[in-house]
Amino acid sequence: MPKKNILCIVGSLNQTSQLSQIASFLSQDYNIYYTQVYGNGFFYKFMAESGIFDNTVLGVGSSFIKASKEFLKSNNLNYDYRGETLGISYDLVIMSTDLIVPSKFKNTKKIWVQEGMIDLITPLSYWIRKLNLPLYLSGNTSLNGTSNKADIFFAASKGYKKYFSELGTDENKILCTGVPNFDDIANINSNGFEYKDYVLIATSDIRELGGNENRVDFIQKCVKIANGKRMIFKPHPNEDIEIVSKEIIENTPKDTLIIPKGDISPMIKNCDILITQFSSTVYLGLVLGKKIYSYFEIDDLKSKCPIQNNGQSAKIIASIVDDYINFEGSGINFIKQNEKAAFLL
Repeated sequence: MPKKNILCIVGSLNQTSQLSQIASFLSQDYNIYYTQVYGNGFFYKFMAESGIFDNTVLGVGSSFIKASKEFLKSNNLNYDYRGETLGISYDLVIMSTDLIVPSKFKNTKKIWVQEGMIDLITPLSYWIRKLNLPLYLSGNTSLNGTSNKADIFFAASKGYKKYFSELGTDENKILCTGVPNFDDIANINSNGFEYKDYVLIATSDIRELGGNENRVDFIQKCVKIANGKRMIFKPHPNEDIEIVSKEIIENTPKDTLIIPKGDISPMIKNCDILITQFSSTVYLGLVLGKKIYSYFEIDDLKSKCPIQNNGQSAKIIASIVDDYINFEGSGINFIKQNEKAAFLL
């Protein structure tokens, strides 16, 4: 029999890394391809290719997509732009976002995997949900995971399962597995990062995504929190580093460092205090016992903290996907009949 085809729809480097880890644990019976997140039709295609969306994961020329495509290329992974350039018929789709679900996959098996932190719900998000408008109109990730359009949803924790189910996704579809990249935090290796005992500030791309932010005010608050401790800033990859650097230099002590590139994990491992805005990296600090400052309530963060299973999430998810792709029936019926899946409800 011919191999079945799986399409992984990704955006950021974190999403791409996570889905590739899951794919690496799937059996050898599938052809696996990747594409950036997209919507069907000429309008979506034009907007993605025009440069208008280049500050988001939708834009063909965005820093997110460039980094993801470089990752795919360096790991010899197959790319099928918009899932249509190679003329392949897909048997299953794995998504990192359900804010946009290509309509051509309406009758295709669909899996959703949580990427990381979900943005705070806003009044706009509430009305979008209430009026049944397209979820992407929220302008953030607050409604990611709430479409109920996938057959199975893999959540980072029971706290997030509660969040998704309260906003529209059937709780009987949601499995609590933990997620790759956030399921083995205690074993982060900080070897090679020379600094210790400092305040780490992980900024977010609020302005780049169209939000309002007084960055100078935020920096000044960070200086007060640091109270004389050395400060290290790790800007978000989507931020304009020239603008960010100028703001930091003008409003912080001379020994402040700006590290725009590299893995933030060892930086968090070695810091004393972690200051974040809207960043999944806050969970690393939380698990590692750091003093945390965030735009999210700390108790809410604790309730949603990703399951720690020594890095087994990708393998667990892949095992269930392996079983489901050959199952005849709905995702809910599959979960009821599959012991591994039912155990994770």
